[in-house]
Amino acid sequence: MNNSLLTYFASAERSLQTEILRQYRIILNNKDLATFLNGIASMVLVLNTNRQAVFVNKLVLETIGIDDIHEALGKRIGELFGCQRAFEVNGCGTSPHCAACGAARAIMACVKSAKSIDECSLTNNNKESFDLRVHSTLTKLDGEDFIVCSLFDVSSEKRRGVMERIFFHDIMNTINGISGIAYILPTLSSDKHPTYLSYLTRLSESLVEEIKSHQVLTMAEKDEYHVSQHHIFSLDFVRDEVEKYRQIALLETKDVQITDRSENHDFVSDKTLLSRVLRNMIKNAIEAEPAGALIEVSVWKAGDEYLHISVHNDSVMREIDQLQVFNRSFSTKGTNRGLGTYSMKLLTEKYLNGSVGFTSREGEGTIFTVKLPV
Repeated sequence: MNNSLLTYFASAERSLQTEILRQYRIILNNKDLATFLNGIASMVLVLNTNRQAVFVNKLVLETIGIDDIHEALGKRIGELFGCQRAFEVNGCGTSPHCAACGAARAIMACVKSAKSIDECSLTNNNKESFDLRVHSTLTKLDGEDFIVCSLFDVSSEKRRGVMERIFFHDIMNTINGISGIAYILPTLSSDKHPTYLSYLTRLSESLVEEIKSHQVLTMAEKDEYHVSQHHIFSLDFVRDEVEKYRQIALLETKDVQITDRSENHDFVSDKTLLSRVLRNMIKNAIEAEPAGALIEVSVWKAGDEYLHISVHNDSVMREIDQLQVFNRSFSTKGTNRGLGTYSMKLLTEKYLNGSVGFTSREGEGTIFTVKLPV
């Protein structure tokens, strides 16, 4: 296969620029149509059947920050918005991740059914995230097929809904733990009181940390967080974080352990943000596993001179879930979840100058790994 046509989802074929300009003139020659599209209070693109823009309205240009419409002509939606996946293979719609993209699905479905609505979540190279609702309609102009796409930015709506539900979900989980221990404490023998009181202390601390975690994420998304520099010893740091979650895991008859290969290295980073990242990694692993499971945490410095922190659990994610695991509104845990893995990537890559990745394979389980400069 011609590498320029390689694709894992939608067609990679493109129209020549001369063809794009010819189709652009079809829109311009219909002055009432162009005026109407520019007057709509939503982002509107007109695409050809190769999913390339032959017209975008003024609101699209303002949103993506360009002045000359000719810079937008011929590009696909993901390319216009700078989607990280749009440049991995042969443009927007051709990477394996595009199979999970609502924009690509809506446009392709529109060609078959004349109308389609879907949602997509994308992150650009500046770590900015967009949640878009995409309305696509197939129409004819001068006897040619075009796809009219209206894009609605539902980022605030999605973020607010997800964060509220996650906040209440996480808070209630911790409060239920506190309530459960408080209920059985009077029935226990006095020799067990110190153990369960320590559980209460840990859960109370966890409650405070959950509140702080949401505050930090809110500030980070608004670019209001100011990074601090702390001197940290890697193994000591991991031990402290693991101990906080071991108490919660034990209540669910699960365990969290640090592997023997872990190492203690000193480095400088923002301890508050790194704590949030590691806690999300551990919490996600705990939630993914049934009772009796073991979660393993490792920290080491590899030959690349980066500090690695990894969390392993035995469950394996579905392939379709793996393609969208870092999207802001995605979760395997149900509707209106989905900030844990997104926040891990946001905080690590935007503020800690590191990277986050994962593997999930049968026989190996799932491993999330953070790499940090030391």
